Amino acid sequence: MSSIVLVGDVGGTNIRFGLSELVDGKVVVHDFVKMPGKDYACFDDALANYLTGQKLDACALTAVFSLAGPPIGGTVALTNRDWIISESDLTTKFGFQSVELANDFKAMARSVPEIDKNGLEVIRSGQSKSDAPYIVAGPGTGFGVATLINNGHGRWQVLSGEGGYMAYAPQTPIEIELAKVLRRNQGYVSVEHVCAGIGLIPVHTAMCEIYDRAYVETEPRDMLEAAAAGDEMYAEICHIRACGTMTALGDLVLANGALAGAVLAGGVSERLASYLTAESALERFYERGRNSRFIANCPIWLLTEATAPLIGAGAIHLKDRSE
Repeated sequence: MSSIVLVGDVGGTNIRFGLSELVDGKVVVHDFVKMPGKDYACFDDALANYLTGQKLDACALTAVFSLAGPPIGGTVALTNRDWIISESDLTTKFGFQSVELANDFKAMARSVPEIDKNGLEVIRSGQSKSDAPYIVAGPGTGFGVATLINNGHGRWQVLSGEGGYMAYAPQTPIEIELAKVLRRNQGYVSVEHVCAGIGLIPVHTAMCEIYDRAYVETEPRDMLEAAAAGDEMYAEICHIRACGTMTALGDLVLANGALAGAVLAGGVSERLASYLTAESALERFYERGRNSRFIANCPIWLLTEATAPLIGAGAIHLKDRSE
């Protein structure tokens, strides 16, 4: 097994690369580079740029890439980008010793046992049950979901799927109105459609209709600034996305019995942190009617480690494949 692994993460917005290895039993990443995905016509171009910039010989390396899409037969069609990436094609073109493709939230979840406490911000402390799974989920460009299971003696298993396509569950009158407009405009409405970056323009458009305002193209950071300055519509957009995220996160904990804890991940989660930690959003996680006691002590963290999916990709090869 290679002692150093080339790791990469391809999301809907950015591409990240690094080199991963074991140090004192923990997976670490160095030579980290982040690139805007829009700067490249295909993944191969971004990868070639990294290899050249770091003066790396692919023939001496094993590679693990985490991608925003489900791996099927060694190939991933990215969910939110028009790219198809193949293990065999990358091996043939670059000469790697081996290539493995993994779902991005599988890698994100697998990083959780490897990162130190500085990479996890406590949102709500509680009692983590050591014999229960973790849920790792949240919005970035899409809405990723994975279940992290401790099989004992340092062995971890990750179950990943396409949980972001769960149906959106509106709870308040304005959320119900938003869901009605979205359903009229696009049909099925998922959690990803409301909470993730890919759904922001349709949500913004629908909210302008509800508030009887003209739609003006607005960057996400400008929406946050407007909300902070007291703009009611933009504040409501942020609040709805945060509450939708926390509702979905609580649903996932209930469905999986994930009482080890819930880990929020994804770039949108970090940007909406002040809304996600508001009591109104936390109530959506914990308030479960007669079954609220089941989830009452479940801890919640926010994953802030920038290299988390790369650490997870490294762990998949350096630890999990060695067992």
